[in-house]
Amino acid sequence: MTDTATPSPAAKPAPAKKTAPAKPNPAQAIHKLCARAAKAGNASLRTVDAKAAAEVDEVSRWQPDKPVAVVVGETKRGKSSLVNALLGMPGLSPVDAQVATTAYLEFAWAEQASVRAWQPGAADPMLLGVGDLRNWATRLGTMPPGMVPPRRMLVGHPSALLKHMSVVDTPGTGGLDPDHAQIALEAVARATCLIMVTDASSPMAKTELDFLTEASKRVNFVVFALTKTDTYPGWRTVMEENRSLIEAHAPRFRNAPHYPVSAMLAEHALNSQGPTRQALAKESGIGKMQRALVKVATAGKALVAANVVRAVRTEFQRLAVSAAADMKAYDPDPEAANRLKEEKKQALALRRTETKKANLALRVETQRAKIEVQGRLRTHLQELEEALLDEVEKANKAALESLPNRVDIALQGIAARLSGELHQRFVLLAERVLRQVFNDDELQQVTGSISAGLRTAASGRTRRDAANDGALLVASSAGVAMMAGRVVTMGAGAIGLTAVAGSAAAIALSASGVGVGLAAAAFLLYRRKIQGDRQAAKTWIQRIIAEARANLNEEISFRFTEVEFVFNSTLDDALERRAAEFDARISAAENAQKADQAARAKKQAALKQRRDSMASKVKQLDEVLAKARTLVPGEEDA
Repeated sequence: MTDTATPSPAAKPAPAKKTAPAKPNPAQAIHKLCARAAKAGNASLRTVDAKAAAEVDEVSRWQPDKPVAVVVGETKRGKSSLVNALLGMPGLSPVDAQVATTAYLEFAWAEQASVRAWQPGAADPMLLGVGDLRNWATRLGTMPPGMVPPRRMLVGHPSALLKHMSVVDTPGTGGLDPDHAQIALEAVARATCLIMVTDASSPMAKTELDFLTEASKRVNFVVFALTKTDTYPGWRTVMEENRSLIEAHAPRFRNAPHYPVSAMLAEHALNSQGPTRQALAKESGIGKMQRALVKVATAGKALVAANVVRAVRTEFQRLAVSAAADMKAYDPDPEAANRLKEEKKQALALRRTETKKANLALRVETQRAKIEVQGRLRTHLQELEEALLDEVEKANKAALESLPNRVDIALQGIAARLSGELHQRFVLLAERVLRQVFNDDELQQVTGSISAGLRTAASGRTRRDAANDGALLVASSAGVAMMAGRVVTMGAGAIGLTAVAGSAAAIALSASGVGVGLAAAAFLLYRRKIQGDRQAAKTWIQRIIAEARANLNEEISFRFTEVEFVFNSTLDDALERRAAEFDARISAAENAQKADQAARAKKQAALKQRRDSMASKVKQLDEVLAKARTLVPGEEDA
C-alpha cells in the first residue's frame, strides 16, 4: 500500500487580496465639474457671442498657485501664537507685541526652512536663515549695518498646512489702530480666506468690528478664531456675544464658522505623549480649525473655477433676456415701432440735456472733491508732523534710533487712508454721473470701459522723482491696481455690476490706489546725519513730510484728471452706442410689421428657441454652482 502525501498548506495558492476602491474627493470632483462646465459653457458661448466669450477667457486666466489665508487681529490677541500652532511649529513666527509693522510675514511650503526678505526698492530678495527672522522681522533684534526694515518676508517651511495654502501675517502682528488697519486691509484684498483672531477675555471691540465691516468689502470667506480658551473659562459666552455682534455689524458673515482654540494647549500636546497628547490636542481645538482650513484650501481650485462658471452663467442670462426682448419686436403690434421711435426721441433728448448736466456735475464735483481730499491730506500730514516733532522733543536715545520706522509706518498708513478716501470720492462721482445718464441694464458695458481706461492711464503714469538723496520713495500703485484689477476683471457675474453701487465701486478701485513710504536712502540719510541730534531729527522730519505732501498732491491731481477725462470720453462713446441700438431695434420692429404672419411666427419661434436654450444653460450652471457652495465650511461645521 502506497502512502499518499498530504499537500502542505504552503503549497496552496494564496487568495488574491481585494483592493479597496479609492474614496472619492468631493473637492476634486467639483473642481473637475466646474472646469468642464466652464470650458463647455464658454465654448457654447463663443458660438453665439465671441466678444463675451473672450471676456470670460480673461477671467479664467487668473489661476493662483495656492489659496491664501490672511491672519488679522488686535495686538495681544494671540495672532502669532495661533499661526505657530496651525503650522505645528511653536516659536516659528516671533511672538511679541513689538513685531515690526513694516513687513508682511508670508509662510509658504518649502522642503527646508528658509527666509527671504525684500527691502524697499529692491527687486530681488535677500536669502536669510531662520535664526535671522527675529532680527529682521521684529524690533527686538538687531539689523545689520546699512540695512533697513524689509517690506515683505517669505518664510518657507515644511508644515503640513502649508502644503495646502499660504498663510500671511499682516504687518505688526496685530494692532488695528488706524495706521495698522489701513495697511492690513491691503493684505486682505488678496486673501482667499481671512482668519479674524479674537480672544476669550472679552467680546469683539469696536475697532475689530469696524475692521471686519471694511474687510467684508474685499474678502469672500472669513474664519473666526477665539484664542486663549484655556485661560478664560467663560469663552463660550464671549463667543455667543461675538456672534450677536457680527449679526448686527457684519451680517454677511453670520454663518461663518467660529473656532475656539488654545495655542498653549497645542504646544503642550506637541511636548506630550500617548493619551495625554491626544487629549490636549483635542482640547486645543487647533486640529479642528486646521481641518476647516484644509477644506477651504482643497476647494480653492474649485472655487476659482466656480468664478469662471459664474461669469459664463451671467453671459447666458444676459443673452436669454436679450432674446426675450427681441421677441417683442416681432410681436404683430403695429404700435411697437412707433413706441420705439418715441423712446429713441426721448433718449436723444435726454442725451442732449443730461449729458451736459452730467459733464458739468463731473467738473464741479471733481474740483470740489480734489480740494477736499487735498485738504484732508494737509490735515493728516500736519497732525503727523506735529506728533513726530513732539515725540522727538521727549524721545530718549532708543526712541530717536527707531524714528525712521515710526515715520515709515505712519506714511504708509496715511497713504492707505488716502486711498480709501479717494475710493469713496470716486464712488460718489461715478454714482452721480452714471445715475443721471444710464439705467441699471446699461451699466455693465459702460463701467467696464471706464475701469479699463482708468487702469490703462494708471499703468502709463510717470512717477515724480524724489528730491535730494532720494529722501522718499513714492510706492507705485501697481499693487493696489493689481488687486483692483482682479476685482474689475472678474466679470459682471462675479461682482454684480447690475447695481449702480457695485459699478461705482469697481470704477473707484481702478483709480484710487496710492502709496508712499521711506526709501532705503531715507534710512541711511537719517543714520548718517542725525545720530541722536534732536534738531537735526526735526529738520529731517520736516523735509520728509514736505516731500510726502508734494508727491501725494501730485498723485491726487493726476487721479482726478484721469477720472474726468476717462469719464467724459467713455460717456460719449456709450451714448452713441445707445442711439445705434435704438436704430437697430426700430429697424427690426419695422421689418416685423412688413413681414407676413408666418414669417413673424418663424422668427419668434427661433428667438424663443434661443431664449429657452440660454435659460437651459443658466439652469445647468446654477446646479454646478450649488454643488460648489457645499465645499466651503459653514457655522454648522464648527
